[in-house]
Amino acid sequence: MIVAFDTYYYEGFSYTVAGVFENWSSEKVKYFVCTRRKGIDAEYKAGELYKRELPCIMQCLESINLNLVDSIIVDGFVWVTDDDGEKIPGLGKRLQDAIFDEYQRYISVIGIAKNQYGAGIPSCIEVKRGESNKPLYITCTEEFYTEHYAEKVKLMFGEYRIPNIIKSVDTKTRNYCNEVSSESVEDAIRKNNETNKSVTLADLVIDMGDFEQFMSDVKDKGFECEGVT
Repeated sequence: MIVAFDTYYYEGFSYTVAGVFENWSSEKVKYFVCTRRKGIDAEYKAGELYKRELPCIMQCLESINLNLVDSIIVDGFVWVTDDDGEKIPGLGKRLQDAIFDEYQRYISVIGIAKNQYGAGIPSCIEVKRGESNKPLYITCTEEFYTEHYAEKVKLMFGEYRIPNIIKSVDTKTRNYCNEVSSESVEDAIRKNNETNKSVTLADLVIDMGDFEQFMSDVKDKGFECEGVT
């Protein structure tokens, strides 16, 4: 199993979604796990994303059986560089270390970043998908496997720059952020995590509550119309 994470921040809360799917060739997420965390642990600073997102991801992992997980994807970089240009651990590497400390499980973490980091990272590989000229930036905790995972990302399902599964996790997270009532968000998260079911795009329609926006995503962002009539 593979888990992809995304976190958004809204009105003093963080919303983290984990999309769990079978393998790199999967066409859809098997199920989502969602968590809500009050407050932001640290203000964002370049190279220190882990201070905000690591606690959110670790909280979300409590609901996932890590014995079944082979790889984890984060929205960002596994490695970053310091002010002298030296490579140092980023969110992905610190997540791998935290998982080992907490669960004694050693899991490869792959970073899929949408924007380049500063002057660049030596162990980063650029991947172009579809007809886009803008690459994704791939890093991996095991640097000698970076090329291997870059090829996996390149072949993930979806004809556009962002793989469909990654986009669905991003969409799911934004949907929770757009809920104004914290009670309704908590109910939605609890219901989702209790159900823990395989998700089709018909579920995303319900989450988004806006069919026109959904159809725009279908046409413009590479979604397939599974489950929609």
